[in-house]
Amino acid sequence: MKRIIVIISLALFSMGLSAAVTAAFNPGEIQLNHLGTLAFDPISPHEQPILAQLTVTNGDAEAQKVKIQVELKWNNKVLIQPGEAVFITIQPIPAGESIYLNNRHLISESGSAELDTDGNINIDIIGVMERSPSLKDAILSGYFPDGELQMKASVKAENSPMWDNVAVLTIKIRNAGGIYPISPGKAIGTLPPKVKEIPVSFLWNAINTGFKENTQHIVIKEFPPNNPPNISTVAHTGVDVYRTREKGESSGFSEYIPFTNKHYYAWRVYTPIYDQLDFITVDKTSSGGNFLASEWFVFQYLPDDIDAPDSSDVMAMLQLLGNPYLINFLNMGLTPTGEVIFEGRRYTGQDAIDILSSLAGKEIQVELKD
Repeated sequence: MKRIIVIISLALFSMGLSAAVTAAFNPGEIQLNHLGTLAFDPISPHEQPILAQLTVTNGDAEAQKVKIQVELKWNNKVLIQPGEAVFITIQPIPAGESIYLNNRHLISESGSAELDTDGNINIDIIGVMERSPSLKDAILSGYFPDGELQMKASVKAENSPMWDNVAVLTIKIRNAGGIYPISPGKAIGTLPPKVKEIPVSFLWNAINTGFKENTQHIVIKEFPPNNPPNISTVAHTGVDVYRTREKGESSGFSEYIPFTNKHYYAWRVYTPIYDQLDFITVDKTSSGGNFLASEWFVFQYLPDDIDAPDSSDVMAMLQLLGNPYLINFLNMGLTPTGEVIFEGRRYTGQDAIDILSSLAGKEIQVELKD
């Protein structure tokens, strides 16, 4: 008899552990560089990007409505507390069947076609900032800083006294760091320095954030001697002579490239950015449709002559000023003398180049005289 009682007790205890309602996020973890605060806008949930699907399954033998409680934490700081956001399915879930939801259903002040609010929903952005002052500046700027955002969805049958199951979605954010070219060249908009040695070693600094998918890629473009690149043309003109296609670089590049004498070369380094529309999951690497790029650096390959500036340098500097009337005159075949007259004084060589360089980015008036 004692043996029978023990067996029955174990069976009852085992039944008590089983969850009539279960929930699971897919994916359960997301990695990205940028997460905008509007990705969790409870006022306009239909504008949220879909980050994950929540599958809620009724494992009971009868159809029943299900309650869902949402909690949200940022680096273990509570943003949405238990009881502040509780929903109930509008229709009973049939026995053994599931419904499929996402973050648009769960971060909402007004419910949805699938879920009704169970009491007042209190997802208040101002309240969030008051609970976590360190988030205030970031939230007002429209993005979350580095850290871990965790969403919990607890589920239970409508009349159950206890929550049956909890699903967790973890979003890990590591903002990409800046990229800063070092050599060769100078920032576009200034007179490109001359380079004569090959192979040319390209060097840059990149802030390492530890986000392994932020690989660095370099692009090098070529421009003819009579048409050096400027800020407005560099991105959509010129010819690619090299572009990283696979794994990426580290902090430098020095493969042999057959540069052409007197031609100009613009280069920059970029890294793919992963955001709420294009993110990484445990089993998927994103395509990285967005990019963080350095500024363009420009140099001229001139192995035969790297002496003092001459009239060709003046022409290059005039092109770089980007003034459409000035460029039109140069395209008509007009050739500068290499002399610059400024405030009644005449300048040549490097002095002329320095004066023209000081005009970069400023509005200038162009007038053609005999």
